[in-house]
Amino acid sequence: MAEVWKAEESVVDMMIDLVSKYHTDLVEFVDQIAVVFREKAAKQGGQVILGKASKASPLFGVLGDTPYKFILEIPADEWSNNLNGKQRQALMDHLLCRCRADRDEESDEVKFYIAQPDVAFFWDELDRWGDWRPRPEQDEEEPGEEPTSIEDIFGMGKNKAAGEA
Repeated sequence: MAEVWKAEESVVDMMIDLVSKYHTDLVEFVDQIAVVFREKAAKQGGQVILGKASKASPLFGVLGDTPYKFILEIPADEWSNNLNGKQRQALMDHLLCRCRADRDEESDEVKFYIAQPDVAFFWDELDRWGDWRPRPEQDEEEPGEEPTSIEDIFGMGKNKAAGEA
């Protein structure tokens, strides 16, 4: 079984900073988000899983001193060896985007849940067609407009998007 441990303070500080900047629904619960490292990354369908966000079981609150709402699990091998500082922040932000806290205004109860990503692309599809999927708030493109290139979407060339330097 892979070893698991709590993240060091600098990683938790990064999470707290990102919550304060971008995840206002989580601000009052930031101390109830656990960040842990797993020794090695899992794979699914041959792809490395860079992190996982999940709702914390109420059992954690019984066994520990904090009633955690979410657990962010990061593979230490990928974090340390394959991600630069910007990619680490982006991964943490991605995991936090999955964590949601919706307050019912009438009852003041908070519902915690894990959200699904808004979009999913294959690299080949994105390279060929760009960001082609309609967005709810996006007006339709003018006839004849080309889809956005992968460089425009990610601000980098194809090789960098695939992880090459």
